[in-house]
Amino acid sequence: MTDDRIDLPPLARTAARAPLDGIRVVDFTRVLAGPFGTQILGDLGAEVIKIENPQFGDDTRMIGPQASLGGEAPFFMSLNRSKQSVAIDLKSEAGRAVVLDLIGTADILVENFTASVMRRFALDYPSLRERFPKLIYCSVSGYGRTGRNADAPGYDSPVGAEAGVMSLNAYAGTAPVLGGLPFTDITTALNAAIGILAALQARNHSGLGQFVDVAMFDSALANLSFQGAEFLATGREPRLNTEQAPSPRGVFETADGRIIISCGNDKMFRAFCTVAERPEWLDDPRFATMAARMAHGEEILPAFRALFATRPSETWAAQCKAAGIPCGPVRTTGQALMSDQASERELVFGMPHPTAGTAPGIAQPFRFSETPCRYGAPPLLGEHTGAVLASLLGYDEARIRDLAAQGAIALGDQTSGDSARATA
Repeated sequence: MTDDRIDLPPLARTAARAPLDGIRVVDFTRVLAGPFGTQILGDLGAEVIKIENPQFGDDTRMIGPQASLGGEAPFFMSLNRSKQSVAIDLKSEAGRAVVLDLIGTADILVENFTASVMRRFALDYPSLRERFPKLIYCSVSGYGRTGRNADAPGYDSPVGAEAGVMSLNAYAGTAPVLGGLPFTDITTALNAAIGILAALQARNHSGLGQFVDVAMFDSALANLSFQGAEFLATGREPRLNTEQAPSPRGVFETADGRIIISCGNDKMFRAFCTVAERPEWLDDPRFATMAARMAHGEEILPAFRALFATRPSETWAAQCKAAGIPCGPVRTTGQALMSDQASERELVFGMPHPTAGTAPGIAQPFRFSETPCRYGAPPLLGEHTGAVLASLLGYDEARIRDLAAQGAIALGDQTSGDSARATA
């Protein structure tokens, strides 16, 4: 542990029922889009059993500054809380038999391998459908399970670029740039969770499971929203934003940083003139209307730039918000996480963890009055293998030890037990 660790507030614990209590998920996903989606289900109260390779586990266990968290990577911990880790070798016949036993207890299976992997192990949906008719099987992939790229791997940036998203991540006259966050992965995870929850509701009516096909390309294309509709309606590519516009809109330098502001109409601009203490602008025909300000942009943008440089970012943000003008400071990641807004909404917290001491967490963006989310610490590799096979499948100790001796499973650190869950 290093001296720069942040002191994180703990969340209160409760025995309140969570929205997905009683739902079990067998989770074969790894890296980002899949694990983030299953973490949502786990935070909502589902029992998520994460199947990991016994030798090295999820790829993200080895990404980032592990040393600062007792050997655990923040990348992994941010995507895999509220889960149990069961280490099983899918290449082993005995291991696959264990997996089938687990699937037999599950409501949901989620995987994000390329299509050929699950087929090779006879764990694809067609192989399981008749045996487990109530199973909801969600496949998360780069391009979907149909079409020319059904077997192709998918990663956030290339898929987002192919789906047209990256072309919009630019100002007019500049080249597209790589985004700072993996939005294609994140929206795919959200879509997987939505699709699974919809399939659960459908099963309540039909009694049957179904296949849920969620693709990163599809998710990214859906994110085009009104820009995509503009092209489909007119045949013209969407117009890119300029860095600054004289509405005023855009990012502006302040006395101590940057703000982003969006005066969307003339009513907001009149309020802005009051905040800015520039009543004379209301009588200046260049400023009088949105159309006039856009027509005289080159003349009046310097006045806006000079104005914003006279006050700190937080001052501008507070005064504009009070006047009904959308405005906010451009914060760093750390500034946002440590902000009063994040604190008041209890969005950042810590959970007890057996090796890291405290596992950092960012809460889900929804609040329930009666059935709160429950958060459990991210698991160690294979931490719950023995406990799950014994309690859920009824395997005795001799059988579990025999499977471990064969290499079909791995018994990780079993000392920490099932971490208590926090709630929000």
